[in-house]
Amino acid sequence: MSDAPRRILAVDPGEARTGLAATDWSGTIAVPLDRIDAREPGAVVAAIAAMAAERETELVVVGVPLSHDGTEGPRAQRCREFAERLRAALQVPVVVVDESHSTDEAHERLKQGGLKASQRKRLADSIAALVILERYRAAARRAN
Repeated sequence: MSDAPRRILAVDPGEARTGLAATDWSGTIAVPLDRIDAREPGAVVAAIAAMAAERETELVVVGVPLSHDGTEGPRAQRCREFAERLRAALQVPVVVVDESHSTDEAHERLKQGGLKASQRKRLADSIAALVILERYRAAARRAN
């Protein structure tokens, strides 16, 4: 697994807010980052490109919500189109992973941590991105 990317940026795209999480420089610790509050896809892509460059990102992981039966609905298609925009804008690989229920899991984690609803709402998007990053890393470990 030494060839695996260590500096990974995870993205939880949304209509108005985009959550971000990343690994540290060594690739061992995953942390939530500040979310992007923007609706215009070009602005979001530009912000992610800047973050990826700043963090010397080697791989970007984008969450795509699948239905219970594994199919893709309109929201999943929008996320895939967003991933394509990122691919065109970045110099690193962009992959997609199933992010089903990542926001629910994020809210549950924050609730278990004792955060109030207003605090959970502010942090949930980036914690959801953290969940996406953890899922990608777990799948990569299983594949190796």
